[in-house]
Amino acid sequence: MSPSTSRAGLPDGPSSAFWTTLRYARDPMRLYGELVRYGDGDTVTMPLLTGPIVVAASPRAAKDVLTADASALDVFDRPSVAMVFRPRSVVMLSGEPHARERKLLMPAFSRSQAVRSYAVTMQDTAMRIAAKQPAGRPFAMQELAQQIMLMIVMRDVFGVTEPDEQVVLGKRIRELFEASSGALIFFPALRHRFGGIGPYASWQRATARLTQLTHELIARRRAAPAGERLDVLTMLLSARYDDGSAPDDEVIHDELMALFLAGHAATSTTIAWVFYWLHRHPEILSKLRAELDALPEDVAPDGYTRLPYLDAVCNETLRIYPPVTDLYRQLRTPLEIAGRTIPAGTGVAVFTQMIHAREELFPEPSRFRPERFAERSFTPFEFIPYGAGARRCIAAGFAHQALQIVVATILRRYELALETSEERAVRQGVGLGPRRGVRMQIVRARGRRSLARLARPDQQPAAELRVVP
Repeated sequence: MSPSTSRAGLPDGPSSAFWTTLRYARDPMRLYGELVRYGDGDTVTMPLLTGPIVVAASPRAAKDVLTADASALDVFDRPSVAMVFRPRSVVMLSGEPHARERKLLMPAFSRSQAVRSYAVTMQDTAMRIAAKQPAGRPFAMQELAQQIMLMIVMRDVFGVTEPDEQVVLGKRIRELFEASSGALIFFPALRHRFGGIGPYASWQRATARLTQLTHELIARRRAAPAGERLDVLTMLLSARYDDGSAPDDEVIHDELMALFLAGHAATSTTIAWVFYWLHRHPEILSKLRAELDALPEDVAPDGYTRLPYLDAVCNETLRIYPPVTDLYRQLRTPLEIAGRTIPAGTGVAVFTQMIHAREELFPEPSRFRPERFAERSFTPFEFIPYGAGARRCIAAGFAHQALQIVVATILRRYELALETSEERAVRQGVGLGPRRGVRMQIVRARGRRSLARLARPDQQPAAELRVVP
């Protein structure tokens, strides 16, 4: 089923599909602000080269889309989504197959023993990689966070702990990131090999190399006893569907890549934004430091996840720059959205960024004010950083825990200074990131013990890795 190209009966919106697509790919924040002029306040039509999208821009409209029967929805523009997610991953499934795959994955992110193990890895990795950053030398917080999150995902998701293997896997991942671009996602005409020398050919080669390496890893792990491993790959290898069958290598590969691509870049970008906002607002940073300093020196890493002000700071960052800015589907059957019947074949999307900027929900929406999350609670259709309903990000808990632990670990041990006067959000792949990466520098170490003494002596040093989105 291809996206509908007719706009008859749809809400108002811009007229040019080409220019809207170009702006969506280059300067989405400004486009979001201008879309509120159209439509009825609940919905607006955004014309794209792939077809018109009916955008849910209010909690009322978002609820209609996110609670719709699974059989009514399909993947929108599958070829474009396949530039990010592999075809048999849960992201690319709908209806009963989606529910079946989601049930298979859930234990990897809900078992308490695994969640505690992930927390230890998160703290240990943040300490080790941050300790390598020289004091007084400017660096991009986004790049530092990418190194941290890459190592966390390699250890907790792929189960790769040997430094040599981490370097090889990191190299293949870096190649894929460098070959990926928003242009390939948003402009289908660029997806041609052009004699094997174009950007699409480079992306295909990088994808093939990483795919081969991942399949080799899966084969080695199938042949070796699991022991006491608590990583996602190990749990997927032992997982079974309701009928007793096991997921094949292709499914496991696609799920691993989806978890990596969905979690690594998005979480590292959010970490960078947290440090940006905290250091733009010293009074908020001081309040958060007081909460962190009240903890015992040897607090367990998962203790950070129970700090209310830290959680409010993270949530306010996710409100302003949600990792999932747009949630797309395509209608298999007609659907009523905010009182308007949208015909089958139409693309629909929940624009989280627009909902999070609604004045009636979040007064002074452009202001960074974590206290708003202590003053009231929000429904799953008002605050939607990880999606909602049956398609809520399955690794949302993992991502949020990593966000809290990495931020808290670095803040407790360092004083930092912001080198960037002001950051602008720009398109980075399917998400939004800081244009200059949030330039900072470490001023001095904090606390009674150095990072070297705090680091666990039984762990191998983290491999040197760098990933650029």
